[in-house]
Amino acid sequence: MPDVRIDSQGVPKAPVYETTTPILHRGPITAPDVADPTGPEAGVDCAGYRMVRFDLDTTGSVGLTALEVRLLVWNEAAGRFFGGAGRRFEGEELAQNPCPSLEAEVRGAVVFLKVVDAQAHSLSLRIYASLS
Repeated sequence: MPDVRIDSQGVPKAPVYETTTPILHRGPITAPDVADPTGPEAGVDCAGYRMVRFDLDTTGSVGLTALEVRLLVWNEAAGRFFGGAGRRFEGEELAQNPCPSLEAEVRGAVVFLKVVDAQAHSLSLRIYASLS
């Protein structure tokens, strides 16, 4: 049973969510990925956690006009990553918020955030991951 908060009447209120300190998942990245990683050691092991948040720091990039990322999920039986949800950020959005976050439900999986496309004069991207 998950840890729960108890109100003054002894009634459970809601689950207690533990979060981890963000860690550097990847970076600095200077070009889009040309292939998927070949093993789970490249990913973030989310065992015991439901959600992962990826923080994308593009502040070192010059002339970044587009960035596309895709969540990859490790399938142990198949021995490879499978493509999940993707997100594309355009120039105006990146100019207003050069450090966007993405959150995904992972249910304990090993995941990897792939850089599918990046349009920039000079790309410098760091991806941090935290679990909850």
